[in-house]
Amino acid sequence: MSTSDVLFERSGRIATITLNRPSRHNALTLEMLRAIDAALQQVEDDSDVRVLTFRSTSERFFSSGADINEWGDIDPEAMGSRFIRAGNRLFRRIAELDIPTIAVLSASALGGGFELALSCDLRYASTNATVGFPEASVGAIPGWMGCQRLSELVGTSRTREMVLLGEPISALRATEWGIVNEALPGDQLDARVDAVCAVLQRRSQASLSVGKRLLRMCESSHPELAHEFAASVCKATPDALEGVKAFREKRHADFRQAVMTRNTSSHV
Repeated sequence: MSTSDVLFERSGRIATITLNRPSRHNALTLEMLRAIDAALQQVEDDSDVRVLTFRSTSERFFSSGADINEWGDIDPEAMGSRFIRAGNRLFRRIAELDIPTIAVLSASALGGGFELALSCDLRYASTNATVGFPEASVGAIPGWMGCQRLSELVGTSRTREMVLLGEPISALRATEWGIVNEALPGDQLDARVDAVCAVLQRRSQASLSVGKRLLRMCESSHPELAHEFAASVCKATPDALEGVKAFREKRHADFRQAVMTRNTSSHV
């Protein structure tokens, strides 16, 4: 799916979602959030995709944040129940994708644009880019889980500095703080991201998927993650294969046979 403001394409095993609203500095609207969500569905439905990157066509901004012209006039209840909820659902979906995600910050990421980048696994930036939360200058706060995700990366002290002062920091400083994985001259950024994507495509898909869930378990207290992980481990056992086979053959499962198969395989 592509719209005029959000483009989606796949090249080989790499999918790319591109923010394409340069006239408004890629300010995020509800329509754009829905278009990104539709693109994510295509990614999840395509088992051949190994990496997802987020890019921008704007020379000045990866994204300047949530479009104030859209949220500025809505009532407080709708702000929370519609605008913020939509962004949180989308960014959580990005964070929980089974494949690696990369934010390619060829330009500055502010506010909601910074929160989008924080929802990705990796961030590579041009040395000319900046990142930050300027919401305090317009009477708002980072509403799309940015405070939590940033705090997990850099701790509370630096998160407080960025949220309360509202002043962007350079990509080089963001790299020193651990927000950005690497900052490079703009003409070297694409080559570096391509190299990272090439490495990720050679890695075990199962290891990446399970590894991402394990990292999420380490970073949070959400019990559903432990259930996801346990279910995946159980599904990988010979018992699971025997159970499904027995159900389809309308017989009682013989888990002793599954154990024998496992033991025999271990000695091969």
